[in-house]
Amino acid sequence: MTGARAETPSRWCIVVADAAGPTWRVSDSINAQWAPVQYCGLGKPTTMLQKALHRAGRISNAAHVMVTAAEVHRSHWQDALWFMRADHRFVSESPGWSLLTTAAAVLSIAARAPTALITILPARCYVADEWTLTVALDRALSERSILADGIATLGMVSAEFGVDEDYLVLSAPDGRPTDAVAFTSKRPGEWLSQNLVRRGAVVASGIYLGYARSLASMLYKYWPALTRRILRHLRQSVVRSVENRIPPALAQGELRAVSRPFWDHPAWMPLRALRVANCGWSSLCSVRAIERIVSPQSNPLQTRDTMPEYGCLNHEQIT
Repeated sequence: MTGARAETPSRWCIVVADAAGPTWRVSDSINAQWAPVQYCGLGKPTTMLQKALHRAGRISNAAHVMVTAAEVHRSHWQDALWFMRADHRFVSESPGWSLLTTAAAVLSIAARAPTALITILPARCYVADEWTLTVALDRALSERSILADGIATLGMVSAEFGVDEDYLVLSAPDGRPTDAVAFTSKRPGEWLSQNLVRRGAVVASGIYLGYARSLASMLYKYWPALTRRILRHLRQSVVRSVENRIPPALAQGELRAVSRPFWDHPAWMPLRALRVANCGWSSLCSVRAIERIVSPQSNPLQTRDTMPEYGCLNHEQIT
C-alpha cells in the first residue's frame, strides 16, 4: 500500500488569469468599474477567477495551485489570492503575455516534480455545470492511459453554434478513451461551425492536462532558447514568499514571431481530446459571448436533456 501511494503522481494546477480578453462590469451596478471578464461575476457574487480557483482546489491541494496574473490588474486579483503563497504567483509586467507566464509556471513545477500531473485551467472558462466538468477532470487525471502519450484536452460537445468558440477537429476514432486532435479551427464563422460539429468536431475547452516532464519537453521543442532563459530567470530571481516577476522582455520577440500556439503545430507529441457533455462555453472571447451568458433567456444547457450520456458519445468523424 505504501509503495502504491508513493507512485501516485502529485497533482498541480495553473490557473491562467492574465489571458487577454473582453472587459465587462465588475458588478451589476450601472456605475461599476469595467475589468477583464475573468474578474467579473456576470451577475453572480463569485467572480470567474474565484470559480476557477475553487475548481483547482478540487483537483489539488492549495499548496499545489499556481496563478498567472498581470500587474496592471492587481487591484482585481490580489484579494482573491490572499491564501496563496506569493512565490506561486507568476506576474507579468504587462497584460497579454499569458503564454510566457504559464510557461514559467510549468517549468517551475517541472523543476521540482517532473512526474507531477499539471492541469492548466483558464480563468475565462465559463462553466454552467460544474459536476460534469468535475467528473471529466477526475477521469482524465485518474486513467493513466489518457495521458500516456502526451497532452490531453477536454472537448465539449456543442449544443449550439455561433458563440465565438474554437473547435477541435478530430481524427478517425481508434478505440481509445480519447480522440486524436487533427487541428484546431480558431473561431470559425457560424456556417463553418455547424458543419464542423456535424462532422464530429468538439468545442475547445482551453483546459490542458499533462505530466510536467511532457509539458516541459514541449516547451524545449518549440522554444529552446526561450525555455533556457526562463529557467535561468527563475533560478536567479525566485525567492520564497516573493512573487515571480516575469518581464515580457524575457521573450525578446520570440513569442511575437510565433503565428500559432503550440497546440496548432504539427503534432510531434500527440494531443488527444476527451469528449464531455456540454457544460458551458470554453472561453469568453468577445462581448457577444458574454451577452449570451448574462441574457435572461440564455441557457447554455437548454439542450442537455437531448445530449448523449457522458462517456457514451458517438459522432461522425472527420475523414
